[in-house]
Amino acid sequence: MSETSHPFFRRFLRPLIPWVVGLSLSIAGGIVLETVFRVPDSFYWGVGIVAGALLLFRWIYDAYRLWNLLDLFYHHHMLPATLVRPKVFWPWDPAMGLRTVLRAAVHEYQKTVKKTRETTLALEKFVGAGAAERSLRSTTKPAMGGEAKKVFCLFADVRGFTHMTERLRPEETVDILNRIFTELEAVITQYGGEINKYIGDAVFAYFRCPYDNEEIAARNVLRAALRMQEAFDTLNLKIRGFYSQPVEIGLGAGITAGEAVQGNMGSSKRMEFTLIGDTVNLAARLCSIAKSGEVLVNEEMAEMVQEYFDMTAQPAVELKGKSGAQVFYIVVGERMLLTKGLADRGKKI
Repeated sequence: MSETSHPFFRRFLRPLIPWVVGLSLSIAGGIVLETVFRVPDSFYWGVGIVAGALLLFRWIYDAYRLWNLLDLFYHHHMLPATLVRPKVFWPWDPAMGLRTVLRAAVHEYQKTVKKTRETTLALEKFVGAGAAERSLRSTTKPAMGGEAKKVFCLFADVRGFTHMTERLRPEETVDILNRIFTELEAVITQYGGEINKYIGDAVFAYFRCPYDNEEIAARNVLRAALRMQEAFDTLNLKIRGFYSQPVEIGLGAGITAGEAVQGNMGSSKRMEFTLIGDTVNLAARLCSIAKSGEVLVNEEMAEMVQEYFDMTAQPAVELKGKSGAQVFYIVVGERMLLTKGLADRGKKI
């Protein structure tokens, strides 16, 4: 007999063991009674008495287990509140009560799983899929604080938004923003980024920076920024004459590479997952000076991707909230390099 067949036979034979034991005890009881009293039909009386005693013991044991199971399920709210608690478990059908309890518990579990799934999907829409997953995986109570990690920060802001809101109805402005954010988010998630928050007409996203392939990650971030501009331009053509007034808007973006603290910020009653640090602030400042259609990057980001993207260095400028002049670059486009040898001979910054 093969080893794979053993579990099947064990599952098949295990339920028969109590019946075999009970039958053996009943026969043994009949034999003992007939041997001791030597009364006609005492064997059958012995078998009946022992069998009845075993059935009574089994019923009491099953009832005891079911009551304990009921107490456990009710204590942990695993049964619906509308379920009427059984008052007795009939001896002729001891499994009926167990089936009733388990069926109700399974139904309640399915409802809980469905509600949890719906809650998770709703949470992802507010905090992003990554933050929602981390919150659900955490086995401890969320705490404030974070840790410094190297990341890529991206800010994208709509140009001409204030002028547009003056001319359009509020519901039209909301519809335009929702369509813009939908297009931008699709590109960002496609290239491995996460939306951290929407700030009015701006979006703040971040990309993780793994230490084993930072260069590849940096290239994906810039590809995402360029694809965002393309997606925005395509959408802009569609909606330009779609509303009550002509829509004339653009998109500027700022990207930085560096360290930022990632973690939960806020108070003990309300917190949110976000990123804090000079890398984040600089990305926001670059985005604020980027013109429509421009993607600006800091010097560290430019050095990581200089072999794969054409960039134009800009004169150092003073940025709000930053001490000293800041050097930044405008991303012109991605180079079509076929080999690493061509990349090595490519244009340097």
